[in-house]
Amino acid sequence: MRTLRVAQRIGLLAIRSRRLTTHPLRDAAVAGKTSDFGAAYDRYAPVVYGLLIRILRDPGDAQEILQETFLTAWTDARKFDPARGSELAWLIAMARSRGIDRLRAKQRRGQREEEAGREISIVRSNVDSAGSDPVAFREIRVAVRSALQELPEAQRSALELAYFDGLSQSEIATRLGEPLGTIKTRTNLAMKKLRERLGAFRSR
Repeated sequence: MRTLRVAQRIGLLAIRSRRLTTHPLRDAAVAGKTSDFGAAYDRYAPVVYGLLIRILRDPGDAQEILQETFLTAWTDARKFDPARGSELAWLIAMARSRGIDRLRAKQRRGQREEEAGREISIVRSNVDSAGSDPVAFREIRVAVRSALQELPEAQRSALELAYFDGLSQSEIATRLGEPLGTIKTRTNLAMKKLRERLGAFRSR
């Protein structure tokens, strides 16, 4: 009888032990145990990395997003809700969202670079057409410089984030801590001013 009770107690402890290790990533992060978190990383990282490679097709980007995902898992571990799924599902959801955001940002950056390239080509063609005329050359240089410098700092910052960082208007709003409507207004006004400022040289 005593042997049976001991066996039952051992079995109960084993069940409890399994329950305690059901969420090793969260438990390690909450407890601040980096070694245990590293073990959980080794367990989940290959699956998450494989997903990111399929999304991004770029090992460097995939590795960067992988690290960002696990850093978030470490800092925001208490936000993990077991009722909504497993730790792996939580990691995959975060990684997928970040991977898609990175892919879209790269695509937008490419579009911005193409648009900027067209604008530069127009200015260059005007410079070339100016030939040896120093007055025309100076006018074009001043126009380009003024077009950027005359923008209010808020508009210029929003435009630079859109063009050179490839951020969407919602991402710019988050980065600058401003309402989305404000950012939309700023970028639209900035683009309008640039086009108007350089429009005279396009028609030459």
